[in-house]
Amino acid sequence: MDDRQTILIVDDSEMNRAILMAILGEEKYLFQEAKNGREAVEHLQRQMDIDLVLLDVNMPVMDGFGVLEMMGRACWLEEIPVIMISADEDPFSMERAYNLGATDYIRRPFDAKEVRRRVDNTLMLYAKQKRLSRLVAEQVYEKEKTSDLMISILSHVVEFRNNESGQHVMHIRTITELVLRHLVVKTDRFKLTENDISLICTASALHDIGKVSIPDEILNKPGKLTDRSSRS
Repeated sequence: MDDRQTILIVDDSEMNRAILMAILGEEKYLFQEAKNGREAVEHLQRQMDIDLVLLDVNMPVMDGFGVLEMMGRACWLEEIPVIMISADEDPFSMERAYNLGATDYIRRPFDAKEVRRRVDNTLMLYAKQKRLSRLVAEQVYEKEKTSDLMISILSHVVEFRNNESGQHVMHIRTITELVLRHLVVKTDRFKLTENDISLICTASALHDIGKVSIPDEILNKPGKLTDRSSRS
C-alpha cells in the first residue's frame, strides 16, 4: 500500500506545476493536477483524500480566491490545508488569502528549500491535528459507550425491582431526544447544543433511579399504600 501523502497542484501553467513536483519529489509525494480553480473544485468534489492543495492565485475560469471561498463554504478547509502561490508582492492579496482560510502563502520565483520546508511543516501540523481529533473522538465515543452501558444496567436493575419499568427507562430517553430535536427545529428560543441534548437525555433516563432504594414491600405492594407503608 502506498502511504505517500497526496498533493493537489492547481496552476494554469504546466511549467509551474512541473517545477513544484520536481522540487517536492515524486518519490516522497503523490501528485494530482488541475489547470484552473473550477477543475480544482470539481476534483475535490470527486475525491476528498487530498492532504494538501498548492493553489495559484491568478488563474482563468476561477481564481485561487474563488477556490478558497468554495472550500470554506463546503467546510473542506477544516480537513485540507491550502498553501497559496503567487508572484504578486501585494500585501492585500496575502491578507485576503489568510482571511479566506489559507494556511500559508508562497511567492514565485520559488526557493526550493523554502517550498519544501513550508509544505513539510503544513503537512506535519495537519497530520498532528487529525491524530488529536481522532483521539478526542475516540475518547468521546468511549465515554458515550460507558454512559449507555450504565443506563442499560440501571434499566435492568429497575426492571428487576419493578417489572413494569424496565423498557420505560429507555423509552423516556428516546422520547426526550425526539422532543428536544423537534423543539430545536421549531423555535430558536432554547439554544440547545448537541452536548445539551445528550446531557438532558441522559438525565431523563435516570428519573427512576430512586426506585432502586425503595423497599420491595413498598415498591411492589399491590393496591394503594397504607399510611404505615407511606411512612416507611
